[in-house]
Amino acid sequence: MSILYHYTSQQGLLGVLDSKSIWATNTHYLNDPTEFVHALSFARAMASHSYEDDYWETFGFMLHGHLNKMDEQDLYVSSFSEKPDLLSQWRGYCPGGSGYCIGFDQRLVAEYCEERGIRLEKCLYKHEDQAGAVATIISAGRDCFPSVPHSVEEFFSLPTEEKLDCMFAIKDRLNGDLKPEADRVLNTICNLLLELAPLFKHEGFHEEAEWRIISNKPDHQVRFRTGPSYVIPYISIDLLNAKPDVLKKLIVGPNPNQARAAKAAELLVKQYGYDKSIVTCSDIPFNNW
Repeated sequence: MSILYHYTSQQGLLGVLDSKSIWATNTHYLNDPTEFVHALSFARAMASHSYEDDYWETFGFMLHGHLNKMDEQDLYVSSFSEKPDLLSQWRGYCPGGSGYCIGFDQRLVAEYCEERGIRLEKCLYKHEDQAGAVATIISAGRDCFPSVPHSVEEFFSLPTEEKLDCMFAIKDRLNGDLKPEADRVLNTICNLLLELAPLFKHEGFHEEAEWRIISNKPDHQVRFRTGPSYVIPYISIDLLNAKPDVLKKLIVGPNPNQARAAKAAELLVKQYGYDKSIVTCSDIPFNNW
């Protein structure tokens, strides 16, 4: 059985169990919002590169315009790690001496997401993997985009005057009868890129082996929680309510009173219908209190 882990505080743990839900945060309010911007910069660069090719010039120009108008406000993510009891996660996401690591059954998380039309995906850390994923989306969209009535080879074998006539004719049609089809393709590309963007992480964080639930334009009520200097928008995903058996482990983090903390955690999970055997303690000799 594969497990995905979520590191959190006492308050976070109590919130998960009490609401039977996990939170998904608006992508603009993640710890590192530049991840999202970085992903879209690949797409803009590739769209601009198309300007250099007469055959795809109009596609590149129109895609660039759509990318600049993308609505990025309604994308929410919830993060997990493949790694239990990971020092960097205790340091990064848990208060000193009072953190918890909640283990969820990956199969049931994926099942929940599929049933609701949202996605569970592993983050991409390598530059070449990130660029390749963007290129795949743009290439597939380009193949569906209305173009001149010639193959690439045929187009470049035309005399210059005929080639220009073809280019002007397709531009006129893309602003006329072909515009709905072109917009549909471009909107699909943008939506796919929006869902891909939150999966981009800096390679320096690869040890986290992070997975994310991604919800685009959710129908959930947007709520707000306190942040370091501003309120943070999030949505509530009722994972434990829909899949009670999804909770498989609870690891008590490094703690100055670990025996008491473990006993309290056992009493806590029992209160919510789980067996105390799911509770274990961190093996890391880490002191940050």
